[in-house]
Amino acid sequence: MAQFSDDAYNTQLQPDTGAGTLIGNWFEERALRDSSGEGRTVPQRHLPRSGLLKDWTKVPPQPRKGDDTFDRVYGPKSSLEWEPASNAIGKVDNSTPNIMMDGPLDVALKTAHHEGAEMDVQTEEGILEEVNHARYFETTTGVGHQKPDYTVAKKASHTSKCYEQEIRCGPEPDVMPALENTGLEVPFHAHYSRVDQITNTRMFMADKEFRGNVAASAPTGVGPFHRNAEFTKGCEKFILAVHKDEGLNAMYAGLKDLNPMRQLGGEHPAAHFALIPSLAALKGTIHRKVQEVWGPLGYVNLRQRLCEFCDHEGFVRKADVVEVLRETLGISEDEVGSKPLDVWLSQLTTMKKDELKASTLMISLRPALPQKDKRRVLTAFKLLQGPSGTARLGDWLQRLEAGEMKQTIIVAFGAEDEESVANTAVTEQVFLELFSDLAPFTEIGPMLE
Repeated sequence: MAQFSDDAYNTQLQPDTGAGTLIGNWFEERALRDSSGEGRTVPQRHLPRSGLLKDWTKVPPQPRKGDDTFDRVYGPKSSLEWEPASNAIGKVDNSTPNIMMDGPLDVALKTAHHEGAEMDVQTEEGILEEVNHARYFETTTGVGHQKPDYTVAKKASHTSKCYEQEIRCGPEPDVMPALENTGLEVPFHAHYSRVDQITNTRMFMADKEFRGNVAASAPTGVGPFHRNAEFTKGCEKFILAVHKDEGLNAMYAGLKDLNPMRQLGGEHPAAHFALIPSLAALKGTIHRKVQEVWGPLGYVNLRQRLCEFCDHEGFVRKADVVEVLRETLGISEDEVGSKPLDVWLSQLTTMKKDELKASTLMISLRPALPQKDKRRVLTAFKLLQGPSGTARLGDWLQRLEAGEMKQTIIVAFGAEDEESVANTAVTEQVFLELFSDLAPFTEIGPMLE
């Protein structure tokens, strides 16, 4: 039957309107099924809906059978993977064993060549990395102009004084009241994980005038700001005593002799950082070795040995510092490794490539002078200070008893007897450095009286 003829349309569905629905495929399907008994699709039959058209929520008692258009047109799907002929032709058959193309000697030579090439590349990369990380202290200004020595350089004269800081913050405060506050104490020789850092709250806690403004519980824990919940506990949960009032009174009475600004201290890191190398532990090993070899005047003798290697500006080479530590103090490789020692000394070389200031090394190595001792030293210097702002060394040496300590200090100032250094002018910084060298192993209280 022609598809676009009048017979191909169902003219009964639309009476008096001409052509209706195109039924060519349906007609062919019905003719094929009537003649052969088989059709290309599942025969569709009308299944009456229960309840006629009153209840549309009900479904037919049996599902309606249908067919898949893709299966009818393309046939059933296959699980075989499609592969072009260009890939199939010449493909290796993995079902048969491979034939060895290279012998053992050839394989060994290729492996040796690869390892040698890899080693050469790593060596070259190491050289390039060393060149990239090299520090160059030469500048264009340094090439054209020579920097004067520290001993010759002077501050510019006739400079204008700027009072911006005084206008914004007021006059410069006196340092003495700050030295009385134990909340500003920082033991630099201890590991940072065992030291409470300086905060405004800690500073207020150590000051008697501002302590009442700090919100903190009773400092019965490891640190001064650890929470104490004994006061807020109910009587049924209080375990310090049978009666809560008596237990709290006893707890507060025991806090009178307790120092809330205490530090755990220690050169070794806390448990969480035990496996991390510690610079404080390295300094602690050298500190004990200095005391073992030179006794109470350890740091005075160490400074004197370093000054023997220093130039006129006070710089000493890293190799000379290592020689003093290894040869003079006898610090072995097992006690202090070469790599940690080199890393520490490299951090102190700031002005020159392989040289560092001897004073910078001493400040980094020795324990910091406590706040209360620093205040006593500055007070003693002001009593000895003259009109010129310096103190006469002989005035202070007269207070010391004749002995090894007095003789060592005289030798440290480059003389052999007291008369030679009696008129030496000592600045406040030199006086403070001297007592900082003496304080780690000696009681400096009698020297300041």
